[in-house]
Amino acid sequence: MTDNRYTRGPRVRVAAVIVRNGEILLAEHLKDGRAYYLLPGGGVDQGETLREALARELWEETRLDVTPGRLLFICESIAPDHSRHIIQLAFAADIEAEAMPSKGDDPRVSGAYFFPPEALPEMPLFPPMQETLVAGLRHGFPDAPPSLGNCWLAQ
Repeated sequence: MTDNRYTRGPRVRVAAVIVRNGEILLAEHLKDGRAYYLLPGGGVDQGETLREALARELWEETRLDVTPGRLLFICESIAPDHSRHIIQLAFAADIEAEAMPSKGDDPRVSGAYFFPPEALPEMPLFPPMQETLVAGLRHGFPDAPPSLGNCWLAQ
């Protein structure tokens, strides 16, 4: 089965960097019985702004109402065979102080959890942006969003 999301050129993905008490929210996905993590977010639909897409995707995955903030970084993931190209824009996002993530509609997401920076280096996080996230959590994200270049994880 062909994944049609990748047949028309690069896919734009928005992601939220939500920090609470020094911990970051990550979406857990399960594949073949193994867990891996992503920043919560997803694809931008035709006619949707980046911030609208972020709010919609966060609701679908976590049932959280978010207020998107500034762009923190850009990350491209290009498959070695050029079959897939994902441009990810990561935004700071705020949630209500008492809000907790819960399982949303997206069947690919098994849950969303907060993790401390020290847990990130050993986690299966895709794309592999642990270093950027840990530095941002510990020291703040730069004012000018860096482009992380091609972050495809070679297998």
